[in-house]
Amino acid sequence: MTAGPPVPIFFRCASVEQTEAVARDLAARLRPGDVLLLHGDLGAGKTTFVRGLAAGLGADPDEVSSPSFTLVQEYRGARTRLR
Repeated sequence: MTAGPPVPIFFRCASVEQTEAVARDLAARLRPGDVLLLHGDLGAGKTTFVRGLAAGLGADPDEVSSPSFTLVQEYRGARTRLR
């Protein structure tokens, strides 16, 4: 069985806490091989989102740096690797 087409999901959060919570919740639903595309202007909250995602996957959110200027960032968590 092959995967279907990508499904866009959009979030609009009103606070850092809400952004992190949405990302932690999404982390619990991710499966190996899932791909996320983060799109937004500088200061839009991408790093905050990735910190919440890392926390949800068991990685140290303090190790997360801005994803805006890198090709690949990798964080090891208790459940899986976040790339």
